[in-house]
Formats: sequence, structure tokens, C-alpha cells
Amino acid sequence: MKRRMTLIILLTLIPNVIAWATVINVPGDYPTIQQGVDASSGGDTVLVQPGEYVENINFNGRNITLGSLFLPSQDTVFISQTIIDGDTLGSVVTFNHGETSNAIITGFTIQNGFSMNGGGINCLSSDPTISNNIIDGNTAEADGGGIYCDDSDPVISRNIISGNSVYNGAGGGIYCWNNSSPIISGNIISGNSADNGGGICCAPVSAPVISGNIICLNSAAPGGYGGGIYCLACNPLISNNVIHSNVATSWLFGYGGGVCISECGAMIVNNTLSLNYARYGGGMAVLDASYPVIKNTIIWENTAPTVPQILIDDGSTLAVTYSNIQDTLWPGNGNICIEPLFRDSAGNDFHLMSIACGDSFSSPCIDAGHPAMVDSLLDCSWGLGSYICDMGAYGGGDSLITGISDDYLPVPDRSTLLQNYPNPFNSGTTIRFITVESAGVKLAIYDLLGREVQTLIDEFRQAGIHSVAFDAADLPSGVYFYRLQVGEAVKARPMVLLR
Repeated sequence: MKRRMTLIILLTLIPNVIAWATVINVPGDYPTIQQGVDASSGGDTVLVQPGEYVENINFNGRNITLGSLFLPSQDTVFISQTIIDGDTLGSVVTFNHGETSNAIITGFTIQNGFSMNGGGINCLSSDPTISNNIIDGNTAEADGGGIYCDDSDPVISRNIISGNSVYNGAGGGIYCWNNSSPIISGNIISGNSADNGGGICCAPVSAPVISGNIICLNSAAPGGYGGGIYCLACNPLISNNVIHSNVATSWLFGYGGGVCISECGAMIVNNTLSLNYARYGGGMAVLDASYPVIKNTIIWENTAPTVPQILIDDGSTLAVTYSNIQDTLWPGNGNICIEPLFRDSAGNDFHLMSIACGDSFSSPCIDAGHPAMVDSLLDCSWGLGSYICDMGAYGGGDSLITGISDDYLPVPDRSTLLQNYPNPFNSGTTIRFITVESAGVKLAIYDLLGREVQTLIDEFRQAGIHSVAFDAADLPSGVYFYRLQVGEAVKARPMVLLR
């Protein structure tokens, strides 16, 4: 096929920069995305039309922009309409030839990858820019269900990273190790699962910046560490994140529902940890000679049979200042122990109440942060005071950098069936799914011959996140499928019962 090239003026992802770019259209110029990538040169743009592309993409060292029509239009509808499906044949997208930050992937749904590491995206010795994508339903056998970073410093921004899983390893959503220092900013990281670090795992010799994310509904395996974030022998900066409703538990073990810090120091600044659950340390666990610093942070309404808010083992230390932690007035300058008055924690709104914004009360966390820090922007979505910075995820620093208050993140416009957890399982497992509209829902279990063996749900359900327990005590070992029907839409996933 003859290559057709068009020169256009295109706004790049770097603000205020205009560059000339050669555009290769898929499927106009080439029928597949990989062919378009292979035909490109540094600085080119491969522009992909809406559709489903069953491919496994490798950038092969090309510092190009690969984008859907979201790129020129900034219309997020194209993100869910332009799908790269890995067909369980490897990582959906691979960067492993030293790509720089000028290698950009933006505006896609990246799904159904299956690999040893990095089911969705695998970054090996490369530093790409990964922005404005939905990375959903990918699986890794070892580490990094959604994204895997090895000796890589990618920029991972404004993505929805959901429903990814790891069979026997860490980092259900994102895994980074071995001299990796990614910037993980402004993402929704939700509904991922792994043995350790259901949402994010930071492994030895890494120094990620984890800023401005919503990290929720992730889970570590029974006996695992860090439902939301697990940091092992590394030095992360964790700032301005809302970390809620994550789980790390079993009847015997499970440490750090929200965050688990092990063998390392960490800077934990202006975060909100709430509604997390673990066997030990519902909000946070600090283990194995760790020495993190917590500042301007709210840790409230987390639960655990042992030490609901923060667990510290005998060999670790923790410095806490200007923070609001439930149950105990923590030693250190500026700490308080007062109901923070979230606007609607039951509805997952962890902004602080303010009379100036129409609420009945004002939070004691307003203007209560470190006196050397100020809120750069004062409005009802960010800094609510006028003197010094607020405590919690929506105070301190620059809201335009963290971006968690922006309406720019892509929002799924379709129901999502998440991978069951644990998987493989013995007798009992949990199936979760998300519905974006109220509808009739049927969730059923089938064997390899397509015979329905059990119906779990067959009723009308409201839009939202749903969790269903499945007891397979009466079934033999083997591969089964669970099938979700929401209205006319149908999705299915495999699961393995082992006895």
C-alpha cells in the first residue's frame, strides 16, 4: 500500500508548543496500527480511527506519537471507541528499545493483554509518555497487571487504570522497580488486584512520584501487603492522593489497607486515606525498619481488627506533623485528632466541608497544614482557606499539577467486568463489576462446555460498583467462566478453581 503522508500543524502534549508533524492514518494509510508504527520515523504521529484493533504493539525504539482522534479533538469519547485488544497474546503495548518521553501513547482503551510482566503496557529501559488512556482488564503472571516499569521513567498521567490483575506477584495496576522513577500523576487507579500492592507496587531501587491520583477499590491477596500502595526498599514521594476503600486482609495476615511501607523511607504529603481495611493497619502499615515522614495528611475512618489507622512495628519509626489522624493525638507539631468533615465520604467525595462553599460547617483541616506551605489556588475544589495550606489531598502545592479536581479524566461509558480475586481460587472468590447505568443484571457461572452451573445475580441493579461472593464448594476443579449481562451488553472472563 502506498504510504500517504500529510503535514499538519499539531499541538503536542507539551503545553504552548506547536510542532510540524507527519501524520500516518490508520486504517487509511496502513491497515494495522503496527504497520503504521513500523512505517513511521521520529517525530511522526500515527493517528488511529475509532474501532477495535486486535494487535500487540511494539514501538521498536520510535519516538513517535500514537493517538486516537482524542489527540486532535480532545474529545474523550474517542478513548472508549478506539480499542487495542491484546487477545491474551502478550503485552498490549511494549516499549523496550530505549524510547524517550517523546514516545507517546494517548487516547486508547488498552485491554485483554496477558504477559509474564506488564499485561497492558510493558516498559523496559524506556521512558515513554502514557496519557489519557483506559487500561482495563489486563493480566500479568508475575508483576504489573496494568503497567510494568523496569529501569524506566515513564510519565503515566490522566489514565483510568482499572480491573487489572496479577496471578502471583505485585502491582495489580502499576509495578515499578530496578532504578525506575516514573511520574504517576492524575490517574484513577481502581479495582486492580495482586498479591502485594493491589493498586501500585514500588519495588527495590525505585523512586516514583505518585501524585494527584484517586486510588480506590484495589485489593492485595489474603496475607498480602498494601491494598492501595505497597512500597518495598524504595523512596517514593506520595502526595495529594485520595486513597480509599482498598483492602489487604485475611483471617491471619494482611498489612496496610491503604498504604504499606516496608524497608524504606517515604515522603507522604497532603494525602487523604479513608475507608481502607486490613487485618493490621487499616489505613497504613509501617514495617521492617522503615522511616517514612507524614505531613499535612488525613487518616480517618479506616478499619482493622488490630490498629485501625496506622500500625508501626518495633523496628520502624514514623515522623508525623500537621496531620489529622483518628483515635490518637499523634506526637509532633500541628497534629490534631478531630472529625475532618468530608463533604460526602459515603459518596466518595473527600473534599473538605466549607461554609463559604455552601456547606453547613467548615472543616478543622482548613488552614491547618504546615505553616511554610500555602495553597496556590483557592476555590471550592482545592484550597478552602486563605492563610496556610489545608490538610488532605486537596491542599498544599499546585492543584494544576496534581489535577485530581479536573473534569479532564476520561470516564468509562460502558459497564466493566473485573477479574475475580483470588484467581486461581479454592472454593471461594469474589467477582466485582461496575455498571454505568441502572439496568437488569445477570451474573452467571458456566463450565467449559457452556453449561450454566450457577446464577449469582438476576435482578435490577442501580449504577455503581458491585461485589458478589462465589462459593464453588460443590464444583470440581477446572476452568470456569463468569458471564455478566447488563441490558444487552455481555462480557465474560475465565477463572480457575483449584483444590
